[in-house]
Amino acid sequence: MGKTIKSARLANSDSDYNKLNISPKQPRPREDGMRTNGREGSYEWWYTDAEFEDGTTIVTIFYTKNYFDVPGPAQPTVDIDITHPDGTKTLQSFQQSKGADINAKKDICDVNIGNSYLKYIDGQYILHFEQGNVIYHAAMTSKLPMWRPDTGHWFYGDQDEHFFAWFVAQPSSAIEAALTIGDTTTQLKGTGYHDHNWGNIGMDKLMNHWYWGRAKVAGFDIIACDIIAEKKYHYKRLPVFMIAKDGEILTDDQSLTQITREDTIEHPTTKKFMDNHLIYKQPISKTETYTVEFIRKRDIFSVSLLGKVARFKATIAKLIGLNPTYTRILGEVRLTHEKDGVKEVYKHEGLWEQMFFGNNKNSIINE
Repeated sequence: MGKTIKSARLANSDSDYNKLNISPKQPRPREDGMRTNGREGSYEWWYTDAEFEDGTTIVTIFYTKNYFDVPGPAQPTVDIDITHPDGTKTLQSFQQSKGADINAKKDICDVNIGNSYLKYIDGQYILHFEQGNVIYHAAMTSKLPMWRPDTGHWFYGDQDEHFFAWFVAQPSSAIEAALTIGDTTTQLKGTGYHDHNWGNIGMDKLMNHWYWGRAKVAGFDIIACDIIAEKKYHYKRLPVFMIAKDGEILTDDQSLTQITREDTIEHPTTKKFMDNHLIYKQPISKTETYTVEFIRKRDIFSVSLLGKVARFKATIAKLIGLNPTYTRILGEVRLTHEKDGVKEVYKHEGLWEQMFFGNNKNSIINE
């Protein structure tokens, strides 16, 4: 007999909202508080990124664990990744000892690791990173309301035994920051984003691969994802789409999202498929549709994630055919808005990613 196909779904029923104690269409700041116990059998992180007017980009992530070590003990970790306007990088991190619980509140975002913290205060996120010769302090003011796709929880298994959760606390923000490296301090202004993920099993056990894109085009804010479940979940497609403008979310009903992939190649680094053209079509009514296209031009970087684990684990992974890969892509994001027969097209440069846990060279997708 063949293996039983297990279910995978984005939770959106009344009973799901009741079980999770959250409200439809009304995300609350408490949902950005700590959602796990931070110990064995869980993972959780708070992610922020910023793009500044001078060309600097900064990514800061607070983890409850040693990165993605789901079975491992608590080990609070914070990282900063600074890309300077000339393309050079500054990296810093700080880790507490194994078994140390993270200092974080459950009723609101208030996360503290060493001298670094991320706090929600009166509608703003205050981010402070301090380690080595780097000090980064940023005030992130929301330009859009907090958001999640339906409950923000994907359940896997016939008893909903495993899950992956995603809360977008700041789909878009205005940022004022000061960055000090050594004796030099730079004042920065720009835009940013903050989200929060957690779960009870490694993502590689649930997902085969995904594309995740976020873009700003002509005043529109876009989040678009094409998530494909693992083989045991029948490679089920779990799309996400949100578009907003002027502080208002215009549409986020993923049940309407239609995704097409075109110009598929074998990637020279990962040796897996890469779709050079992703098309998300979102009908609003019989006479109105948004279409967002991600058109790949080149890669920022493409790596095997086996380099992120201990050598003996990487060797075992290779022996059993695993090779998780990650590719960060630069290209054109094209937004087409069609209403009552009138079509408007907007374009802007954008970044998106392909995360690939599976070892299949060709995509298998079931709606």
